[in-house]
Amino acid sequence: MLRSLTHGLWLAPHRPLFLLAGLWAALVPSVWLIPPGIGVDAPSWHRHELLFGMGGAAVGGYLLTALPAWTGRPRVAPATTAVMVALWLAGRLAFALGPPGPFGLVTATAYFLVLGSLLSWRAARAGVWRKLPLALAPLVLGGVEALAIAGPGPVAAGLAQDMAPLLFALLLCLVGGRALAAFTRHWAASSGRPPPTEPRWLAGAGLLGLLLAMAALLLDRPGLAGPLLIGSGILQLARMVLWRSWRAGRYPALLLLHLAWLWLPLGLVLAGLSQRPSAGLDMTTALHAITMGAMGTMMLAIMGRAAMARKAGRLAVSRPLALAFGLVNLAVLMRLLMCCAGADAWAMLLHLSAAGWMAGWTLFLWDFRRALLGPVPRPVLSASRRS
Repeated sequence: MLRSLTHGLWLAPHRPLFLLAGLWAALVPSVWLIPPGIGVDAPSWHRHELLFGMGGAAVGGYLLTALPAWTGRPRVAPATTAVMVALWLAGRLAFALGPPGPFGLVTATAYFLVLGSLLSWRAARAGVWRKLPLALAPLVLGGVEALAIAGPGPVAAGLAQDMAPLLFALLLCLVGGRALAAFTRHWAASSGRPPPTEPRWLAGAGLLGLLLAMAALLLDRPGLAGPLLIGSGILQLARMVLWRSWRAGRYPALLLLHLAWLWLPLGLVLAGLSQRPSAGLDMTTALHAITMGAMGTMMLAIMGRAAMARKAGRLAVSRPLALAFGLVNLAVLMRLLMCCAGADAWAMLLHLSAAGWMAGWTLFLWDFRRALLGPVPRPVLSASRRS
């Protein structure tokens, strides 16, 4: 059994990297359940490791799995996957050891730098230039991580921490939106329904609005960033209307993705409202709707597809995964309610949110064990089969 697991683990990059993403998601919030002053600095550890640890592993697993489809070249070799896992582990250790020097900073960000370089080199070699922005995204994440760890002053480091969730929102727009639209069209066509369509400018306008909002925040123009964030959120919600998301209830595997996407427009609107002091909403709470909500649930919904059973051309959502998705969403709601809770209720909601999140991801890990053994179904995240 152990030999089968260790061999099968390296057959596809999503196996070890999705496993690490789920494991880190389940472990990191435990810092909120121990008494203050024991162990690591809870806010810093929580913020950094869920973004760059959990998020980095999930992004790497997805992009390396998609790479052969981009380039038409052979799949990622097991040795390459092992190197990426080693770099990810080295990054976690480098951050845990405290404020790094130059060597430690390189070690902490090497995973993103190597991942972005590998993806960019292979995309350029295959001439698929339209994929280059996605291939370069890990390099940007690595730069933001470096600023967050050792930025020139607390202002730069704090700004990097705020930019990181919006960068993941940007990735969701680029990757998640395209994947969700494709899955929705395929399901509609296979069900005998007219596939939903959306004008190309809509996704582009939402993406542009988010980019401009991020630029406005970098220039310390919250009065401009707020409307841009709200506008981008409304455009993302409009995409759901054109996708006819309400019909996804007939296909649970697709419904999880649509429900996860709903957190993105909500998070962007909340982030926009937080730029107005009169709204009474802090940016930290709004960003949790993006990180825990959009980023966390979308990763759970996509990574869970790798372990779903394939039945009659459809993916079947297991009970553990459905319960995991419900617990994670409940954890997000409790975290958002903390913004208007008193001191006692605030602490209770924090602990309940952390416990619900950890329980949800633990259930995911239990369900994902089935994806670690045996041959890898291709394509990994779709119900269709091919040799």
